[in-house]
Amino acid sequence: MVVIVHSLAVSVEQLCARSQDAPSIDDLRPKFCAICGASCRDADGVLRIVGHGMYSRQVRGLSESTWVVIWVRRFICLACGHTLSRLPDWLHPWRWYAATAIIEALYRHCMLRQSAREIGVRFSRPEDESRWRSLDRWRVQLLVSPTLWGWLGPRLAITHPAPSREEAGSYVFRLLAEGLDRIRSGVDLLRELPSAVRATLKNLIHNRKKAGLITQFPPGHSSTSLPAQTGHALPTEKDSGRDPP
Repeated sequence: MVVIVHSLAVSVEQLCARSQDAPSIDDLRPKFCAICGASCRDADGVLRIVGHGMYSRQVRGLSESTWVVIWVRRFICLACGHTLSRLPDWLHPWRWYAATAIIEALYRHCMLRQSAREIGVRFSRPEDESRWRSLDRWRVQLLVSPTLWGWLGPRLAITHPAPSREEAGSYVFRLLAEGLDRIRSGVDLLRELPSAVRATLKNLIHNRKKAGLITQFPPGHSSTSLPAQTGHALPTEKDSGRDPP
């Protein structure tokens, strides 16, 4: 299944409630299929990319409560039969924590040198837990895993996991530089983390193996460089223990 990550300028509350103010199905409908390149309408104006229901997703890190449930709109291309889901640009596919929360946690841990316990409390984890395995996993997978900005790694000359906390901090800095016009420091940068993260995730085509900008696959061109879905587990699903990926 291919997931298109897009700019969704609505509140989390609207996503949870599926309110009338949330984007309509026409607003979210892809203009063309990211797999076969077919336009959303044929020459006669008949829809070829149609609504295919919705599914719920649990997300952590967006509020003081432990979980937030959002609804994701799904479409199917009648030309090739593939489905496409429209995710907001603050959420990675197949990750339980919001992308904005992941980067804030890594920024606090690797650059502000806060402890895992201190950061965990901010994201509603028990105060008596000194270790956060998800945080360790994110640090290793940043700019390497396909679901943690791995598509940016080669362009940033990053080909291996960060060997240390300090090196992971440089990875975070380079990622934020992709989403900000100018890198600031301290409180200003922390305040701008959400917008920087959203800029890096806007308009992506994503499946379980690779990701790329939707502009790389214009209408009428097949996105053959994105491999088809396979049954293999994601790196984030292996040995995840009780912590979410």
